[in-house]
Amino acid sequence: MTWHNKIDFDHCDDGPAHGASSHSPMTPGLTNTYDDELREKAGMHTPPPPPECMGLEGEYDSFGLVRRLAQTLDQQPDLASIDTLTLTQHGSALCLAGSVDGAALDRIVDIASHLDGTREVDVSQVAVNH
Repeated sequence: MTWHNKIDFDHCDDGPAHGASSHSPMTPGLTNTYDDELREKAGMHTPPPPPECMGLEGEYDSFGLVRRLAQTLDQQPDLASIDTLTLTQHGSALCLAGSVDGAALDRIVDIASHLDGTREVDVSQVAVNH
């Protein structure tokens, strides 16, 4: 099963993240890094989508952030086999739910934090296995 199949679109919304303050539509994510290649593709669209709505090819996608997280996690051999988590997106927040071991959760949060447009990674619904 790919990470894309673990996205819970029924619980995603494209509104602002809870507790999110207003940000410039072009601010990067938590780590202050930009995905220059994706931004260049997004810039070809009029108007360019905000970072949390940049799809896999820079197109507007309300759930582009969670789709990009799924794609990135699929490229990680040690994380690709995890089938106990679901992913959702709420504006610029990525939310995880389910259970996973602590080391894997730390890696996933680190990856999610580096995605252009991520403002929050919510793990409050994750049980950590020991």
